Amino acid sequence: MHRIPHRIALSAIALAVLTLAQAASAQQAALPAAQSADTPIARVEVTGSSIRQVATENALPLTTIKSEELVARGLTTMSEVATSLTVGSTNEPVGGGGSGTMINMRGLNTNRTLVLLNGRRLPNEAIGASSVNVDVVPMSAVERVEVLRDGASSIYGTDAIAGVVNFITKRTHQGTTVTGGWVQPERHGGGDQQRISILSGFGDLNEQGWNVYAAVDFQQRARLMQRDRPNISDPNLIAQLGGNPFTSAVAGSSSAPANFTVYQNGKPTTRTGNPYFAAGCAAPYGGAQYTIPSSKASGAGAGTCILDPDLYPQLLPDNMQATLFTKASLRHHGDRLLTVELLATESYIKALNPPQVFGAQTDYDKYNPGVRKPLFITPSSRWYPGGSGGVPAVAGVTNQDLALTWSLDEAGPAKTDDRQNARRLAIADQGEFMGWDYRVGFTAAESKRAVGWSSGFFATDGIYQGVASGILNPFGAQDAEGAAYLDSISRDGLTYRVGRVGYAGTDFNIARPLMDLAGGPLTLAIGGDWHRETYRDATHPVANEVTYKVSGTPNSYPRGERKVSALYMEADAPITKELTLTGAVRADHFSDFGNTVNPKLSVRWQPTQTVLLRGTASTGFRAPTLPELYGTPLTRTPSTNKWDDPLLCPSATPSVRGTGSLTTDPRYAGLNLDPAQVCDTNLTTLTGANPDLEPEKAKTVTAGIVFSPMKNLNVTLDWWSIRMKGTIAQITEETIFDNLDQYGDLFVRNPNGTLDYIVKTRLNMGGLRTRGIDASVNYTWPATQWGKFGVSMEGTYVDRYEGQNEPSGEWIDSVGKPGALATGATSANTYVYRWKHNLRLSWNWQKFGAQLMQAYTSHYEDTNAQPNQKPGQPFFNEIDHYTLYNLTTNWNFSDKLKLTFGINNLLDEDPPLSNQRIGSRVVFAQNVSKPIGRAYNVRVNYTF
Repeated sequence: MHRIPHRIALSAIALAVLTLAQAASAQQAALPAAQSADTPIARVEVTGSSIRQVATENALPLTTIKSEELVARGLTTMSEVATSLTVGSTNEPVGGGGSGTMINMRGLNTNRTLVLLNGRRLPNEAIGASSVNVDVVPMSAVERVEVLRDGASSIYGTDAIAGVVNFITKRTHQGTTVTGGWVQPERHGGGDQQRISILSGFGDLNEQGWNVYAAVDFQQRARLMQRDRPNISDPNLIAQLGGNPFTSAVAGSSSAPANFTVYQNGKPTTRTGNPYFAAGCAAPYGGAQYTIPSSKASGAGAGTCILDPDLYPQLLPDNMQATLFTKASLRHHGDRLLTVELLATESYIKALNPPQVFGAQTDYDKYNPGVRKPLFITPSSRWYPGGSGGVPAVAGVTNQDLALTWSLDEAGPAKTDDRQNARRLAIADQGEFMGWDYRVGFTAAESKRAVGWSSGFFATDGIYQGVASGILNPFGAQDAEGAAYLDSISRDGLTYRVGRVGYAGTDFNIARPLMDLAGGPLTLAIGGDWHRETYRDATHPVANEVTYKVSGTPNSYPRGERKVSALYMEADAPITKELTLTGAVRADHFSDFGNTVNPKLSVRWQPTQTVLLRGTASTGFRAPTLPELYGTPLTRTPSTNKWDDPLLCPSATPSVRGTGSLTTDPRYAGLNLDPAQVCDTNLTTLTGANPDLEPEKAKTVTAGIVFSPMKNLNVTLDWWSIRMKGTIAQITEETIFDNLDQYGDLFVRNPNGTLDYIVKTRLNMGGLRTRGIDASVNYTWPATQWGKFGVSMEGTYVDRYEGQNEPSGEWIDSVGKPGALATGATSANTYVYRWKHNLRLSWNWQKFGAQLMQAYTSHYEDTNAQPNQKPGQPFFNEIDHYTLYNLTTNWNFSDKLKLTFGINNLLDEDPPLSNQRIGSRVVFAQNVSKPIGRAYNVRVNYTF
């Protein structure tokens, strides 16, 4: 019922155009950008074109947000700027996410949105190496943000399928401006932010011919713990979502003091316990208590201790960013302009995790994932219950070996350090030479990301040896010898993984009018670029020693590089004063997979002063990233879920685990098959990079109208459609077992029929098609003695977002549902909303201004990752539409002093609860709201 066929959409737009055109004949009002015959024509650089355009509405669906508007909206960080875009499905990092803030336009994933700084590329985040972390952009130096809601591969090449976001810095700056900002949540506990920036420059480019300025930004945010927001972790609400709210009537897992299972004759029994259970699990930890007694009456798990679930879950991590941006401009040989830009950034996220755990429920090492060993304490240890170390005795526990599950809470939370650095040098020159406008440039950039252990990490084998030798006490605080031993096996302060991405290249563009047409000069632009990309990812062997919160594959050093050369041409043809056609085509050569050619055609028709029609049609592509091609080496790992081997444990319903039975095929009678090895078990999968990937391809069409039926009113409607094929995604196990006929060749078997592995690498899979309408309305009332009032709205309606797992496969729509970022085979916690908008009311009076913004997202189905997940059944969750209000006021106290005060989340709305991450008890819907509640935003700006 929500679908809008192409013909109906286009017919509606055409009807609106005809109606408005007829009405416009009686109107004297003109589009704000219309030019009179006597007005000098200004041409400016526009994102998405290599030709300077007339400063007016053009054929491209482009949104421009000036720096003053960013301040008026109360946006204090680039992360907030990114998440505020209605065309995006961007999530701000939560928990321990260390990659930063990526922009995800149209829900097509962050690697299909191109992010530029002053029209040139930024280095990607180093480990993923596929998307730009926008936190590196210098907020205080930004003059405006241009968002191109259209494909742009014909100009920029790869990655520009969903659109382009271009951060444009100030051309020049004189004087010194200091800005301080503070965001304080109304509720205590954390999440507060501080920001300071200094922008200073000197030199007059017009008078002296040169200018130099620098911007320094520093910001930090304090962590916020789950226990500080009990309103979003209520046990009853978690139960309604299908989760397991905390209860003491369960078996304790890893705890401090350690729980034990009694072994008899080398085999586990059902006898469990904890030496401090009788004392309420209050072990001697210097007054600290980490666990409470289990109330389980009998059976395995009785007599154990349970980790307090509210101690460690984290909603927001500690976060810091520091950015230096400097720009020098020199005018030479008349109006030629040489610029040099330098960007240097550093950011880190310090994530807090529960303490490291040891025992049979955790991997022993990373080289052999799935291999788990009991952590034994024997009667020879002085820390054995009832032994000389003072650990209380447990009735019936005398000379048996005990297998422990131990959490090292006494060492504190396990804190990781995820640090990013980016460096970028851009040198450019532009001007006129022999009748041609020219631009040439050189860019060199590097991004580095280092991941390490800050505190609370120990060598796994060292813990096993320390317990076995009797040095370590798993039931209480360590003595001097145990503490010294822990220090000797500590891995705190080590960086175990470092990723680097490099970019170096040069570009040029020349343009000139060729001939006069009825509407103006036919202009031709020719350009090209050459660049080299490099990728390195090194995970040290020490990562094998710590099997907790470790990314990457130990002792692996994947790397790759490619060279890209491209030529493009663009022609702008004003056929008449009302009609302009623009065509572009770009040819790219990639050293690792070959050639691709992508054209684009756009049209701009303004039949009256108040109505403008525009449209574009283009092709686009995304090259496989270097990590996708050459990243993590092929590695055998246990399957995520348990399955029945479809050959050796066949089932009528192979997608439902545990329904198969051991094969009776005589060909396999001599294998002496063990049902535990082939039925309802973890099978071996092969994961890693795939050097045979091909580029993704896309076709994009837009059709829009811009009209101004009355003075000071501007309305735009842009219909868009994107169709992709060969989308790159990692196939899921569910998809494989749901379609064994289609994916049977992914099961690689030994000669005797036993399974060697299941291929689960990234593949070029099916396609994706999405379409919708972007809308905006802006109206400003005539000025009165009470000031100037305005209203604006921008929103995106998504009619379709369909993916398929393989070519010619079934199309699966996921608008308003949990779905894929790329195909139906890739699950994600990012949603495509049916409707999303920002509505703003503004008032400006003398030196005072105020803006009230409403941010709205429509309802959607939750992930519902439970057995019963149909409407009307238990645990089916639908997140209602969500509305936030932010109020910002500005007071220009003087020419030098400007004050801003705002209230974010004005009505103190709690974020809706979700079962996205229900297993971690962090259950707020992180894609629509922050967990901090109402917060006050203060900003002071002083110019010397």
